Amino acid sequence: MSSLNQPYNNSGPSCFGLCNNTNNNEGGRTAGINNNPRSKSSHHQQQMIPQQDGLLFSLTSDDEQKKQEVEALLSQALNGLTFEERQEQQEVLHGVDNRIAEDPTLTEAALKVLDNHLMSSKHGTKYEVAESMDPDYVSARDFRLMFLRTDRYDAKAAANRILRFFDMKHDLFGEDKLAKDITMEDLDQDDIACLKTGSLQPAGIDLSGRLVFSQFPGLRKFKKLENELRAQYYITMSVVKSETTLIRGCVWIIYAIGDEFKDSSGGRGYAECAGLQMTIPPYKASIHCTFDRLHDYLVQNLAIKVMPMKMRARMKLHYGSHTECQYQLSTFGILPGLLPLTPSTSEMNLERHLEWVQSRYSAEGLLDSSPMETESSLNSNSSSTTPNPNDVLSGGNTRSNNMGNQRLVALVREYSQSYGDAKTDRLKRQVVSEIVDKIHDSGGRFLKQQQVVQQEGSNNNTVVVVWEEMTPHEVRKKIMQAFRNLRRRLDASKQKVVVGNLIDGQPRPHDVIFGRVQNPGSELLQRLIKEHSEEYESLDRGMKMRLVETIIQRIQCVGGRFLQPAATEDHNGRWREIPNEAARERISKYFRNNRRVWKTSK
Repeated sequence: MSSLNQPYNNSGPSCFGLCNNTNNNEGGRTAGINNNPRSKSSHHQQQMIPQQDGLLFSLTSDDEQKKQEVEALLSQALNGLTFEERQEQQEVLHGVDNRIAEDPTLTEAALKVLDNHLMSSKHGTKYEVAESMDPDYVSARDFRLMFLRTDRYDAKAAANRILRFFDMKHDLFGEDKLAKDITMEDLDQDDIACLKTGSLQPAGIDLSGRLVFSQFPGLRKFKKLENELRAQYYITMSVVKSETTLIRGCVWIIYAIGDEFKDSSGGRGYAECAGLQMTIPPYKASIHCTFDRLHDYLVQNLAIKVMPMKMRARMKLHYGSHTECQYQLSTFGILPGLLPLTPSTSEMNLERHLEWVQSRYSAEGLLDSSPMETESSLNSNSSSTTPNPNDVLSGGNTRSNNMGNQRLVALVREYSQSYGDAKTDRLKRQVVSEIVDKIHDSGGRFLKQQQVVQQEGSNNNTVVVVWEEMTPHEVRKKIMQAFRNLRRRLDASKQKVVVGNLIDGQPRPHDVIFGRVQNPGSELLQRLIKEHSEEYESLDRGMKMRLVETIIQRIQCVGGRFLQPAATEDHNGRWREIPNEAARERISKYFRNNRRVWKTSK
C-alpha cells in the first residue's frame, strides 16, 4: 500500500512525522508508517503541562525529569550500538565521516546485485510498468546509483526503495509520468503555490559540504495534501542529483520556534510527508529539530521510541529561543546565515527561496505564469538578470550567505593545495577552470553588480542596481584573488603568537599537556591520533579541520584542557591553558609528524 493511502498521524509536531517513517534499511528492515496506538493518550497527557506567556512552558521538577528522559532516549541509542557503529553515526552527525570514498569494483558489484533483486521482485509492480515504457530510464546507471548511495550501498534495501519510489511516483503524478523526470510543467498551479510557501527549502551547504534542507511547519499551506507532497517531491529531487550530495547525504532542519513557524494543522499529513521523504533520495545524514515549547520537546519521546537505533544516534533536539537554537545548530557546522531568516528579527525572508524557484524555471526553459515580486526585481531593465542562489555574486553588498558564494569559498579551500603546487600560470589556470566548471555544473553563474542611470522624463534620473554576467577574464581574476586571500589568512594565522591564560593549581588527569610530559590526557590524545591517522590522510583540508575539531571536543567532553608550561621565570612551575585555535594547530602538526611513522608501518 502506498503512503498516500495510509492514515496520517495527528499526534505531534512535524519532527514526529519525519521520523515516524524512518529509513529502516539501517537495521535491515523495510520502511513503513508506524501508527502507535499510544500516541493519543501520550499527547493528551503532555497537554497538561502549564503554559507560560503562551509560548514557553515553566520547568517544574517533574518536567525537568521528563526532559531528561527524552535526552536519555537519544543517549541510549549510542549504548545500543557497537563501538564501530557508534563512531560511524557520530562522525556522520558531525560531518566528519570518512566512509564516503567509493570503490569502483565494489560499486559495480553492488549494481549487479541490485539488478538481480529488481529482476526477481518487479513482477506486477509500478517499476515494471515504468520499465515497459522506457527501459533506459529505469536501468540508467546514475539513476540506480542514486538509490544505492541513499541506502549506503545495501543493494537489497536500494532495490526495495526503488520499488516503493515508483509506487509513490505513480500515486502522485500518474502512470504517464513514471518514466520521466518531473519538471515544473508537471505541477499544477496549486502545487506551485504550495512550493512557493517556503515550508520546505534547500537552504545551502553546511561547513562540512553537505546540502541542508530547512522545513518550517508553520508555513504549510495547501488545498489538498497531494499538492504539498508533489511540491516536496519536486524540491527534493531537483537538488539532490549531484554526486557529492548523494554520497555524503543531507542535513534536515525542522524549525518550530515562534508562533509563525508552529504548525496549526494538528499534524495533518505528517505521516504521508514522512513516507515521501523516507522513500526518495538522498540519505538523511542528520536531523535537527528546534523548539521553544517544552511540550513540543517532550512529545518527541513518541517519535524517538519508534526510530531505529542508528537514526536516533543522528538526531538532535534543540530547545530554546531563536538565538539559542541557532547557536546550537552552529556547533554542528550549520551557520545561522543558512536559515532564510532576517537576522535582527528572525522573521521569514522568502527572497532566496523565490529566486531559487525562478532559477528552476530558467533551467527548464519555462516561464513562470505567476512570477515572483521582490524588492530586488528589476523588471524595468530588460538587460539585467536576476541572481539565483547558485550564482556567485560580486560587488556592492554581496551576500556572503548566498549558496553560490559559499560553494566558491569551499572550492577554493578544496583546491588550495593543487593551486599552491602548480608551478606555472598554465597549471594555475587549469585549477581555476575546474572551479568555474563546478560552479556552472551546479547551475551557477558569476554575476557582478552594476549601477545604471535610467532617465525618467526630461529632468529626473534614477539610479538602479542591476546584475550582469562577468567576463571569463573577470571570473579568472576573482578566483585567483580568492586563492591569494586564503593564502594570506593562513600565513597570518601561523604567525599569531598565542600565549594562553595562567591556570590556578596543577593539571587535572584528563588535561592534555603539550611537551614531553606524559599523563592520561596526553596519552588519550596520542591514541586518538594513531586511530585516526589513516582517516586524516584521506581527507581534504576542510574535512581534516573538522576531524581535529572532533578530537578537541572529545578531550573537552571528559573535562580535559589543553595546557603548556608557562616557561617564564616569573611563573616557574605554573601552566597556561591555550585556546582551541592553538590546540588545532598543535594537533594538526602531530598528525603530520605521525604521517611518516604511519606510512613506514604500512
